[in-house]
Amino acid sequence: MTTPPDMELWACGYLRAQLKALGKDAEVSNKEPADLTADTTGRPLVVIRDDSGPQTSAVTYERSLGISVLGGSHQDDQITGDLARTVMALMADDVVAEAEGSPVAAVVWDGCNGPYSVTEAQDLHRKYMTVEYSVVGET
Repeated sequence: MTTPPDMELWACGYLRAQLKALGKDAEVSNKEPADLTADTTGRPLVVIRDDSGPQTSAVTYERSLGISVLGGSHQDDQITGDLARTVMALMADDVVAEAEGSPVAAVVWDGCNGPYSVTEAQDLHRKYMTVEYSVVGET
């Protein structure tokens, strides 16, 4: 029996390591805090969500990840925008397939979109993007 990989677990760990290697300070999680407020104390939050996708063979799947980068404010969005562009570059790079423990076989280019701004009710800046992968299941 082959099951889809836990993409949120893998992607959060991978992105944390990549951002740390670049000297970027950000929290990476698969959940937005219930008490999310505009005060991110200067440390942006990256939230990765697995939006699923079809099974493409007995052992492969397509998986789309929705990624939000939150921080700054409506008027101060530079740090959030810069980080979002870095996150997109890291997550849509072909080297994700070569990373140790990666379930990714290939990046699906037409499933990679963004980052773009999303209006928030509170004084917080959000950038959103999607990346799509062809992945190998787990046995």
